[in-house]
Amino acid sequence: MRERMKRYFRSERSQGLTEFAIIAPVLLLLTFGIIDFGRALYLYITLQQAANEGARVAVRASYFIDPSGASHNWPKNTDVQAATQGHAVAVLLANPCPNGPIPNGGIAQGSPQKPPPNSGWVFITDPSAAGNGTPNAPRGQLPYNPPPAGCNEAVAADGNQPLKVTLWYTFQPITPIIQQVVGNNFVITAYAVYRAEYSN
Repeated sequence: MRERMKRYFRSERSQGLTEFAIIAPVLLLLTFGIIDFGRALYLYITLQQAANEGARVAVRASYFIDPSGASHNWPKNTDVQAATQGHAVAVLLANPCPNGPIPNGGIAQGSPQKPPPNSGWVFITDPSAAGNGTPNAPRGQLPYNPPPAGCNEAVAADGNQPLKVTLWYTFQPITPIIQQVVGNNFVITAYAVYRAEYSN
């Protein structure tokens, strides 16, 4: 009787290990999927807040001191980029064409031009989707001489004209299977449009 009981419990243990071996990959996939979803949601919220902060800096008209210690009344592209980067601390942001155009007519998915994985771009433009109109820069921004290749010339806003700050960030999931499902170059976008508060 005792031998029969030992065999029974040993077989139960083996069955539990077999079931766990079958279920473990699914549990791990779900766990890492939840982690990737949480990372993506965190990045979206962070980028949206950074876009709002950048747009707020772009349109303000008060006396302020920029990160380099210089004081002035009118913001520049560098002030907007510093504000967005300061708010999105864990995110690497740059601006290849700070004043547009935004690639692919402003549609990130399917765009041939995207930020490198786990980094982003900042655009300060007019409120159109493609960012091809004017004005497309804060009031303190001087025109480029010449503008970077393929980029729009900076035309400073005046009065109460609207400006838009757009952020593109290429999110790379850490789970290989999820990378295959959603793609390795999933672009998270965020933007904010504010009207300038410049006094003429």
